[in-house]
Amino acid sequence: MPGDAPAVLIDTHVHIHGCFPVAGFFDAAHANFERAARAQPGSRKSSHDGFIGVLMLTETARADCFKRLSARADGEDSGLGEWRLRHTEETGSVTAERHGQCLYIIAGRQIVTAERLEVLALGFEGFIPDGEPIRRVIDRVRSAAAVAVIPWGFGKWWGGRGKVVSGLLKDHEALDFFLGDNGGRTAFLGRPAHFEDARRDGIAVLPGTDPLPFPAECGRAGSFGLVMHQPIDPARPAAEIKRLLTSTPLDMKPYGRLETPLRFIHNQIAMQFYKHGLS
Repeated sequence: MPGDAPAVLIDTHVHIHGCFPVAGFFDAAHANFERAARAQPGSRKSSHDGFIGVLMLTETARADCFKRLSARADGEDSGLGEWRLRHTEETGSVTAERHGQCLYIIAGRQIVTAERLEVLALGFEGFIPDGEPIRRVIDRVRSAAAVAVIPWGFGKWWGGRGKVVSGLLKDHEALDFFLGDNGGRTAFLGRPAHFEDARRDGIAVLPGTDPLPFPAECGRAGSFGLVMHQPIDPARPAAEIKRLLTSTPLDMKPYGRLETPLRFIHNQIAMQFYKHGLS
């Protein structure tokens, strides 16, 4: 742990769904980050400022929560419960502050590719339409100086789509991307083989929560992610986090627990109803 640098806890796969009360979402995220920070070796367990919590948004083509949060920052309408939104010195991040506590919210996108896989664009402020080939999407994300992640999803890495991911891993040196894990996965299924392939090739797996679009999921953000111990410039957190994620070697550790088998099955059934408009 370098010096007295606080723990930087990063949830790399965050959705703020319309059914979530945003103030309650921030309350839960901060509590989850604090709980994880206090579990770290050598943590300052009695301190509220002994960690930095980072929410990296991965918004779909139908969502633009970051734009709304940014529009409210520093204005008369900046309050969300006890939280106040503040601009930083960069356009790709805002802070949510409460009684000396702070969360960093970083812009980002989730793109569905022609192969029906997903790419997360962390720290990305632009827009990439769904439906483009995955290699082109990754190239566009990287060209924008954002971080490209191919996240795990139940059933999405099987069959033909699994072969696509395997092919991408073989070309990783040219493409430059990460794989993504999420707390909605269950250990009962075993560790995906692609994660082991990535480990052997020195490709990092970035964890995040990936909250589902149900009110009960509002409290999950911040509960599954990665932790670093590095100083962060509060004026430019998005640029700093992207720099840290792309540094070599990537000095991070995952934290959090995977979903229980029963809850996993419940969520998968609920998602099928949701996708077919039956919820």
